[in-house]
Amino acid sequence: MKAETLDNLVSRFVEYKRNTGYVYITQEHYLKHYLEHAKKKFPNTVVPDKQSVSSYVDTLQGQVGGIYNAMATLREFSRYLIRLGYQDAYLIPAKQMPKLSPEPPYFLSEEEIAAFFCACDSYFSEHKGPLGRELVVPAELRLLYCCGLRTKEARVLKATDTHLDDGYIDIEQSKGPKSRRVYISKELSVYLLGYDRKISALFPERTYFFPRTKERPYSKQFIYYDFDLIWDIAFPKWEGKRPRIYDFRHHFAWANINRWAREGSDVNAMLPYLMRYMGHNSVKHTLYYFRFVPDFYQDYRKLSAEFDYRIPEVQDE
Repeated sequence: MKAETLDNLVSRFVEYKRNTGYVYITQEHYLKHYLEHAKKKFPNTVVPDKQSVSSYVDTLQGQVGGIYNAMATLREFSRYLIRLGYQDAYLIPAKQMPKLSPEPPYFLSEEEIAAFFCACDSYFSEHKGPLGRELVVPAELRLLYCCGLRTKEARVLKATDTHLDDGYIDIEQSKGPKSRRVYISKELSVYLLGYDRKISALFPERTYFFPRTKERPYSKQFIYYDFDLIWDIAFPKWEGKRPRIYDFRHHFAWANINRWAREGSDVNAMLPYLMRYMGHNSVKHTLYYFRFVPDFYQDYRKLSAEFDYRIPEVQDE
């Protein structure tokens, strides 16, 4: 086999992944950083080897998520090279992958949600900022809350993928090459139609439904900043664990599961629908978002009381 340069192999691999339906932007970022590191520290590297890979991963110390993403990408790259015949490509052992410990979610109460959106609307009625920001942020936050979308899914939602008159939006290639259709409530459709009319007057031929400019969406840092800003306005004396914008997604999952339980619906039968709606590969990924929260304790006690007769009394000795 005629050896190719590491640059060429990386380019071929990224092209291969995109041809199979993956967006592969974040992964390409890590591969390019590895490539730069290898050129600088190990200029004779032809395929990933243990020395160059370990040295690169060491530069990410303290970034658990970054280390995990980099190692996962490099493992996939090496698998690809091995299939091409580059048997010397170093495959990071699975047991070396770091264990991710996601931050526990904060469970928003209905009162906190109402106060949050009240503060949001009040603030943006007085503060304009960049063109259209006072329209974009309240609408984007409502979509995230009402539909449990990933932040990126809302940020990069294309204007052409919104079908508000028909009550749905199309999420294209969110996590991997998967796309899905998300149906929305009538109330949200009406709200977003009003938003669409106003924002279209400012950006007549915009690419994104929530535009920063005609051809660009807001960055994730921007929407995170706005969420924190509004929370501080709504709760200026807040103490303790601070909610994150991603907690809207947690809230969406457990609120639906709890509602089904309260209504007496078969939760096991409903979970596959929620799984598909949220864009998960399996039900276990959906259940990750479910926790028993204080709001549900009373309902849970009532539900479980129906089965008390199945548990025999224990006699005191």
